[in-house]
Amino acid sequence: MATATTATDVARRPAGGPDAPVRIEVAMPRALFDRLTDHDDAPRCRYDEHSGLAEFVAVPDMTHEVQTMAAGQFVFRVADALADSGPDVWWRATGATRLLSDDGAFEADASFYLDAEAARALEQVEGYVDVRTGLPPPTLVVEIDRSRRSRHKLRPYFRMGVQEVWTNHRLERAAIWKSDAGAAAGCRLVEKSAVCPGLTSADLDRLFARGSPPVQAEFSRALARRVADRLEAAGPR
Repeated sequence: MATATTATDVARRPAGGPDAPVRIEVAMPRALFDRLTDHDDAPRCRYDEHSGLAEFVAVPDMTHEVQTMAAGQFVFRVADALADSGPDVWWRATGATRLLSDDGAFEADASFYLDAEAARALEQVEGYVDVRTGLPPPTLVVEIDRSRRSRHKLRPYFRMGVQEVWTNHRLERAAIWKSDAGAAAGCRLVEKSAVCPGLTSADLDRLFARGSPPVQAEFSRALARRVADRLEAAGPR
């Protein structure tokens, strides 16, 4: 049974600036509250039997931002390693830029153009990338999932022409996905990256792991060098 939002719903942000936790109170039956919160991904919450209000607390997730940054740092360490032994590498990061396609609008946590021609095509683009107009899709998309899994986005990403998607969820290992028209979901898990040869799903899991920043940075640099070596051996980019 669905319950519509009512005038009794309240969102409260305590003093402490925009990054302080947000508390949302919603009127709902206890049975509905139990159904909504009976899973591992439920936010901090409680139910007031007297008022019939469910209180949900949304806390900014620093881990999400750190992992998104780790992906970006790694990709550009690969680019730097390639540039050390050749001409400048025309790669571009478009972050959470909105992607418009026949399947709708999608915003990845991070997206990267690992092709010089495609990267140059975006030089004059602002605001969003509409692939329906002929603009190129990202080569690589990264999704860092805090609660809801982003697998519903995989088919649309691959339909618009994305070559590879990396996902990471706090309850699962990091994963590498590629398009597979024969699969029910339109994609499948793979063990090795095609856009970053030399990188495995285990490497990706390690890249996103919590740990000492210097140790993580050392691992990222070594992994980037390995990938750059494989790309150089494959020939002109």
